[in-house]
Amino acid sequence: MSELIAFVFRDQYRAPEVLNELRRRDWAWVKDLEDAMVITLNDAGQARGHFSVDLSKCGACGWARFWSSLLDRTLFVPRTAGLIEAANGLCPSSRAMSDARSDDSGESKEAKWWSESLRDSVNFQRDVAALMAPHGSAIFLLLRAGNAPVVLKQLRNYGDTIVHTSVSSEQDNKMLAMFAEFEEPDHQYLTNSV
Repeated sequence: MSELIAFVFRDQYRAPEVLNELRRRDWAWVKDLEDAMVITLNDAGQARGHFSVDLSKCGACGWARFWSSLLDRTLFVPRTAGLIEAANGLCPSSRAMSDARSDDSGESKEAKWWSESLRDSVNFQRDVAALMAPHGSAIFLLLRAGNAPVVLKQLRNYGDTIVHTSVSSEQDNKMLAMFAEFEEPDHQYLTNSV
């Protein structure tokens, strides 16, 4: 079972600073920060997404779709398609796959995953949407490795507000299956030379 964590700050520059500081720690769960995303809101409430992308893997497109769907569902940030387009540019072969990832209703697999995962987490959605204000920032993290109470205690040393909810093992498995669709075998990157 995973834990979805939103670490919300009242300063738009604080979340990127804290994320970098956390990445320097030698804690077992720090590897989950590789897939974390930071959202900053300027004074006008316009959102900016920051996430690290391993340019050698096409999984970046999967994470961009994953987090942009959360923003759309939870924070009601309507212009998250740019994240997906940027990630598709890093891994062009994922563009066709990305275009085919909607069901009959037009809902993406990622949006459906969030709907199912957060179905019983109305408080999480309400609290995160209420806490995200102009000139604020947040770190979004899906904690897959580690003991959630220990991690939450460690995070509290860095300030502001933490909102979290559990994600079922069934939903974890669905998420892993989604990301597996974006992974390409290494041999596709090799070229033949004469």
